[in-house]
Amino acid sequence: MQCYQQLKKNRSLNEMNPKLFIKFVSVSFQKQVTYRFDCFVGIVNGFLYVFIFTSLWKALYSQFDTTVHNGYTLTAIVTYAVLVMAVRISFTMDDSIIYRKVMDGSISMELIRPTSFFFMNLAENVGHSLFHMMARTVPIVVISVLLFDIYIPLEVIRILLFLVSCIAGYILVSMMNFIAGLLSFWFIEIFPFLLFKYAFYTFFSGGIVPIDFFPEFLKPIVALLPFQYMLYFPTTILIGRASLADAQSIIVAQLIWIVIMGVICHLMWGAGKKKLIIQGG
Repeated sequence: MQCYQQLKKNRSLNEMNPKLFIKFVSVSFQKQVTYRFDCFVGIVNGFLYVFIFTSLWKALYSQFDTTVHNGYTLTAIVTYAVLVMAVRISFTMDDSIIYRKVMDGSISMELIRPTSFFFMNLAENVGHSLFHMMARTVPIVVISVLLFDIYIPLEVIRILLFLVSCIAGYILVSMMNFIAGLLSFWFIEIFPFLLFKYAFYTFFSGGIVPIDFFPEFLKPIVALLPFQYMLYFPTTILIGRASLADAQSIIVAQLIWIVIMGVICHLMWGAGKKKLIIQGG
């Protein structure tokens, strides 16, 4: 009995061990370093995306009667296009990790490790994202700043609020991917769900078009979903579309969504463990 209690105590201590978290992040980061060509292709694709969308916005704005549309000047919309792409790339994760572990049977090892599965999954995501942020986001932003007319308010408090909002948004994206991955416990093939998730995330998070440009009937629907707190709001904080007071309210709303999605993750993981059937391995 004492042995069991000691094991349980050790597990609880390791579940959120910062040193262990950093180690998992480091291992995940090093794995990404081996895919250098993929990184180069990612830089090219990211810059092409920025170039295409900035060109489209310039063409659209040349057709407008006014220089401001939905509250955005041409400079503001180009800045938004570049920065939202930068945040999206920085949030790059492998959303099929859980699926692969269920398919090859290695998920069984996760059940006996003295660490939280979500904790480990988040660490893998952070390592993955840090690499893409350093290897792809930075070059794309630097090139974009040199080529396009971009304006970012250089206010220390605004930048700090942006970073806090980005961290909260990142946790939300990680939780969203975790929930999608847990569907592997109930479905042999989850690719359609991942595709559906990606489409919803990209569109409703403002990853393609700012939510300000959405039709009026869509805006109330978007307001009920967590997606806008992943990309749109962090980006609007940095470019000055959100006031400092609004930025604080946004972060509070993000924290509320983290709690809600955290409960969903916990319930699905608990139910998934009970239903777990190893597919091979």
